[in-house]
Amino acid sequence: MKVIKNIVLFIALIVSSGFYSQVAYSETGLRGFDGMSKSIAMIDHKKNIIKLAETEFTYDEKTVIKNHKGQKVSEDALKKGERVIVRLNTNQRYISRPTLSLIQLESGD
Repeated sequence: MKVIKNIVLFIALIVSSGFYSQVAYSETGLRGFDGMSKSIAMIDHKKNIIKLAETEFTYDEKTVIKNHKGQKVSEDALKKGERVIVRLNTNQRYISRPTLSLIQLESGD
């Protein structure tokens, strides 16, 4: 019984340390995107997924989308190849894709 207890404890420690390291890695790895200008590599309006430089993000109804003048626009303005400045939702803890809080287009086209 003691052996089983030790095995369960060992597995729990491995799982919890793996989860913590994943959260810490993902948060520090994505800080380079916050406030940076990136080009949209792919966008899926049905799933609300936007890909910037091999990294996928999501956007939702709380995400503010602005044009180059700072005026709110619809998500239809987001197109592949557009350069955008993004802000991450820093209050979110995520496992798969982080959510953007702001997407601002750089060009006036």
